[in-house]
Amino acid sequence: MNNPFVIQDLNCRKDIGANCLLIQVGPFRLVVDSGMDPKHLGNDSLPNFSLLGDQPIDFIILTHSHLDHIGTLPILSKKAPKAPILVSIPTSLLAPLMLNNSYSVMCRQKKEKEIPEYPLFTKADVLALEKRFFTLNFGQSYTLAKEGHSAKITMYPAGHVLGAVSVLIEYEGRQLFITGDILFSDQNSLRGAQIPQLDHLDVLMLETTRGSTERTALRRNEEKRLLSIIRKTIERGGACLIPAFALGRIQELLVLMYNAKRSHQLPNCPIFCSGLGMSLINTFDEMGKKLRSVNFSRHILKQLNIKQLRRSKIDPHTTRLKRPAIYLLSSGMLAEHTPAYNIAACLLGDSDNSICFVGHCDPTTPGGQLLQNRNAETFTFEESHFTAPIKASIEHFDLSGHADRNDLYQFAVLQHPKAVVLTHGDPDARQWFADQFAKNASGLKVLDPEVGVPYNL
Repeated sequence: MNNPFVIQDLNCRKDIGANCLLIQVGPFRLVVDSGMDPKHLGNDSLPNFSLLGDQPIDFIILTHSHLDHIGTLPILSKKAPKAPILVSIPTSLLAPLMLNNSYSVMCRQKKEKEIPEYPLFTKADVLALEKRFFTLNFGQSYTLAKEGHSAKITMYPAGHVLGAVSVLIEYEGRQLFITGDILFSDQNSLRGAQIPQLDHLDVLMLETTRGSTERTALRRNEEKRLLSIIRKTIERGGACLIPAFALGRIQELLVLMYNAKRSHQLPNCPIFCSGLGMSLINTFDEMGKKLRSVNFSRHILKQLNIKQLRRSKIDPHTTRLKRPAIYLLSSGMLAEHTPAYNIAACLLGDSDNSICFVGHCDPTTPGGQLLQNRNAETFTFEESHFTAPIKASIEHFDLSGHADRNDLYQFAVLQHPKAVVLTHGDPDARQWFADQFAKNASGLKVLDPEVGVPYNL
């Protein structure tokens, strides 16, 4: 077979959002990921599942548990009721927690934003999913058989977050490799990607998240700068808010602060945590006991004397927060109705305080808007009907869980693929990679697929 792979992007937009790929491997039809676009609501946040047609899906593969990769899985599963769902062991534990939290958020948004189709699924749907999870250890292969043909699927640890995998699909001497969201360097809580050299790679599907962003500082230097800002804030009697993504980033920062406290780089002060990130702690602790690649234990919470934040009583009009203190809270982009959003409103108007963003903030979110307007005089928290003067120090740190664009480019070149497919990136990010390959690897076929269009490779 000259073209054993057919790839179709089911994301409705060419960006980072509702990640979902339909891949035909000989007679097999696989779907990789089923995400929800965080920048859109209701049915607008879904992949274009109508492109699946009526033919059955043989397997669903999940690369990791962030909602832009699993947020619509209950919906896809109903369209493919007999398809097993192939996951890593950590993802099998994390995905239901993430989806149940998403269900709760949709129930709230149904009323607040008047979205009639919410919730898009129920907790019963999530429970039904768990029975269909087929778990694989890292490096373990699973072979599909159909119509006298076979295909082998192998998962490799991709760094990024707990449970994240890259996927190798082998079919009749041909290889297709999907990086998924990947990070090659080690984090404090998790080892980096562990990918073997692929000897005869036909197709490399490459994430391009950071294609438009050049890394200007090393991760360790950014960590040192963050700890320095925390120390200075605490020493002047202020409070430091660190809004962070619930899956991966909060746990990473807990390990960072634990190590800093052990080496006397973190002042003694209360540390408050709350939100979904704390609900995931037990899974991180369990995996820390079973996987050498995971460096996390619940005893960190005790050593740091973590305190649970009472979010129900936080009102920026009346609340006076404890200071000095550190607030490590969900969400990373200051989404409305989250602990981080409310604490930010309380802290912004005092120059003793600091707000430290440690990841990407979409410019349409409250966090992104605050970063864009940090030199303005005031900022309005629309959901709280509260306007505060901008006096607190507002900082941004590059602690991304995605590989640097140069590392990704070098990885792609070293694998010597016959074709590269650009995925999971905004148009300008994908263009950077396309330009690099055109300039330095002119004989390589590079595809930036249009959404919904099938491509033979």
